[in-house]
Amino acid sequence: FNIQEIREFYGATEDFVPNFANIHNLDKTCGVCLTPYAIVRYDLEKDQPFRNERGRMKKVKKGEVGLLLGQITDPNNFYMYKDEKATEQKVFRDALRKGDMYINTGDLLRDIGFGHVQFVDRLGDTFRWKGENVSTEEVESVINTSEEIDMCSVYGVLIPLTEGRAGMVSVHKKSDEDFDFKGFANYLKKYLPNYAIPKFIRFIDGFDFTATHKIQKVKLKKEGYNINEINDTLYSLLPNSDEYVLLTKDIYNGILEGKYQF
Repeated sequence: FNIQEIREFYGATEDFVPNFANIHNLDKTCGVCLTPYAIVRYDLEKDQPFRNERGRMKKVKKGEVGLLLGQITDPNNFYMYKDEKATEQKVFRDALRKGDMYINTGDLLRDIGFGHVQFVDRLGDTFRWKGENVSTEEVESVINTSEEIDMCSVYGVLIPLTEGRAGMVSVHKKSDEDFDFKGFANYLKKYLPNYAIPKFIRFIDGFDFTATHKIQKVKLKKEGYNINEINDTLYSLLPNSDEYVLLTKDIYNGILEGKYQF
């Protein structure tokens, strides 16, 4: 297409959502924003921002990831949805100080200093495992560069008797050739921290997409690795194993019974 230059930006059409523009075309940044905003600490397990004993949120430090909020500077002219209830659910009041109002973008960004930010993930697409925050977008970017993978979708699933959610990936292969499970596991270990490596793989024929061409994850998350409800082939990376193995009913039941210490 002979595209000479691509620049990154972040924004939305809703009122008071911060819009970042990378006007200097710097690497790994969405750019800077001229309207008031805050990136605050977020508790993924409780699915809400941290608040101190006074009920106030706390901004992240340089290098940290948090929830992006846009300050509503003119409440009288604030409009988001026709449904007032839906609008109110997107608003945080008394966030940093008494009387303020912020709009919840639902996005996690990293404060990289000097007014610049990096996009990390959508809230619903980030999960916590082994005490670490896992960005599905970062894991997907690694898996999608694998020679055998055409497209993938990463999400968190529950494993009984464990805290947080373990990673699972649904993949569409580029060909019908035999999949190199050991090579794939080694590839993931090379480019991902151990806690971010998916514990389950689901091979599917194709994905369903939203109107904006994003993979629909809701059904995938709901089905998880339940082999009683899924006809697709499933594999699991069991504890102390270097290779994905076929998820059989015996292994599945063993996982539910806590026989495997993930």
